[in-house]
Amino acid sequence: MKRSLSFLAIVCLLALLPVSSLLAQDGQTSNHHNLKLAFEFGTSMMSNELVKPEQIRENHSSYYYYRGDYNYDYGFIKDYSSMSTIYLGVKPEIFIYKNRIGIASGLRYTMTSVKLVSDRDNFLWKVKEDGLNTGYVRIDDIREKTGLLSIPVEVRYFMNGREMPFQTYFKIGVSLNYRIHSEYQVNFTSKAMKKYDDLIQKQLPENSVFSVFCFGAVGFKIGKFKEGRMIPWGNVEFQFPYVVLTKKSFAFAGKQTIVDFPSVGFQCSFQIPIGKNVPIGSKLINF
Repeated sequence: MKRSLSFLAIVCLLALLPVSSLLAQDGQTSNHHNLKLAFEFGTSMMSNELVKPEQIRENHSSYYYYRGDYNYDYGFIKDYSSMSTIYLGVKPEIFIYKNRIGIASGLRYTMTSVKLVSDRDNFLWKVKEDGLNTGYVRIDDIREKTGLLSIPVEVRYFMNGREMPFQTYFKIGVSLNYRIHSEYQVNFTSKAMKKYDDLIQKQLPENSVFSVFCFGAVGFKIGKFKEGRMIPWGNVEFQFPYVVLTKKSFAFAGKQTIVDFPSVGFQCSFQIPIGKNVPIGSKLINF
């Protein structure tokens, strides 16, 4: 427990270092780049190859074996899992190269949800095996919900070199995640089987506490510079592809490829200038 708290303290410190170093500079001699503080909300839907625990007993439904044409063989439809994320965060962003390139980092709380389902109405789960006798329970689905402390690192580039009320940008980003809590929810087909919940919980996999997401994005900012006024920005972006780089960080979520399992995300944020409001295309400013 102490080790986890120490790690969290280090993570928070690293996330705040870029901001503290900027604000600690000598105001009499320093020229600062444009700096804005963003409050963000985002969500994503990521598809992965489904990882089925060995306790599952399941027969595929007839559509799985459907032969659509002579170019496909039986069983060409792959089992997949769907992982959804939703997050809230705060991140400072510093602008360089005439305020056309933004570099941002901060802290997020991310909630993920992964669901194990059958291609039929439900599936059988082996709870025990004793000689010739094997015990099964029937389950509708199992859901893993995980809370993550995340550090995003993002770089975006504005296409137009002058200030406009609507301005397009491209972005690449990565999210470094540390699991702070996780739980499984087993949904049985019958309430009478609820007594096996603790036994199934012990059979579920242990996952890594670390995970990494990466993504590309295209978006646009809303808001135009006005002399002498602290005009905030709004940002709306579409993220694709959205990829999990680490393995075994989430139950039931395995291999992920852009072709077989395309994943998308959406993010919006509200940015407040720290210091002076500076237009795109301008050079260094004094605080």
